[in-house]
Amino acid sequence: MLLVTYGCNLHCVYCYEPKQVQKQMSFDMAKKTLLRQIQALGNEYTEFDVQFMGGEPMMVFPLLKSISEWLWQQHFNQKLRQIFAVTNGTLIDETNIVWLEQNKDRFCLGLSFDGNRLMQDLNRSSSAARVDLDFFAKLWPNQTVKLTISPQTLSSLSDGVKFLHEAGFSSITADLAMGKHVTWNKEHLKVLNTQLHLLMEYYLANPNLHPFSMLDICIEDVMTSNRLRQKNCSCGEDLVCIDCDGIEYACHLFSPVAISIEEAREIKAHVDFHDHASFISPTCEKCLLHSICTICPGMNYISNHDISKQSTFTCQSFKVIFFANCEYRLLLAERDKNVAMRKRIEKIVKLIVK
Repeated sequence: MLLVTYGCNLHCVYCYEPKQVQKQMSFDMAKKTLLRQIQALGNEYTEFDVQFMGGEPMMVFPLLKSISEWLWQQHFNQKLRQIFAVTNGTLIDETNIVWLEQNKDRFCLGLSFDGNRLMQDLNRSSSAARVDLDFFAKLWPNQTVKLTISPQTLSSLSDGVKFLHEAGFSSITADLAMGKHVTWNKEHLKVLNTQLHLLMEYYLANPNLHPFSMLDICIEDVMTSNRLRQKNCSCGEDLVCIDCDGIEYACHLFSPVAISIEEAREIKAHVDFHDHASFISPTCEKCLLHSICTICPGMNYISNHDISKQSTFTCQSFKVIFFANCEYRLLLAERDKNVAMRKRIEKIVKLIVK
């Protein structure tokens, strides 16, 4: 992961990036960093990905273009699986659209768009009209679109997911906004539950659609016998983030784009990202949902200054999502007259609520 710029042209209501410093990676730094990282891989990895991160990476599109074309010319390009960048989608124009279309099979943009147009406007600087959804849906039809749910938009979650499906996106992932500037309460749990039930009805009525991420959890994994203390992401291990000045961090959430330079240095110096036990709190370790819980150590730190500690709302909201998945799977079993599935899900529910 290359942090190519700290700059961004939007001011999202939930943004955890302070935008107090403007930095941009140079082409020479990118080449030097990539060569160092790829050489360090040796024969241990048969393939690798390169991801551009910001800020908003498309603010420095000429740099993305130069790095990508340089990578494609290198002798190690047969190991390069994908070049990818997350974007808010507002900067697609005549300066980049032809190149993106020509290279769509080897350069992918992942769109972040927060539901329907009103939700997008509420969360993301009234930017809905500046995003060509049709361009993204047609150019990268299998690419996941990501929506972030804020307290202001939660009550429209079902409408937002439906809108994105109708706009042509088959794969949708959603996360609840977290961070120091985001405030959730118990009433939001009720709203979340209501919205998930509305989406259950929608997917049951549209079996050709793949459910969005919150209704697509592999709940069977709670039955696994493997209860090892593990963090559930590869930050600091298979994933490495390189800042604009070439310094390595475990991921962008542990870099100065998201936290202070002092905090980033402290974590880099004292946290062993290979020691998975240090990322799991004693409370989480005892929870039967731990093996499927989407704990993010970076967001834990941003929210609580503790890599192992989730917020209470994060924990409670995941339980709502888990039981919604159980109910949805039971409805699918009833619809399909799948007795084996029904018994399997009932067994899981009994294990959790006993």
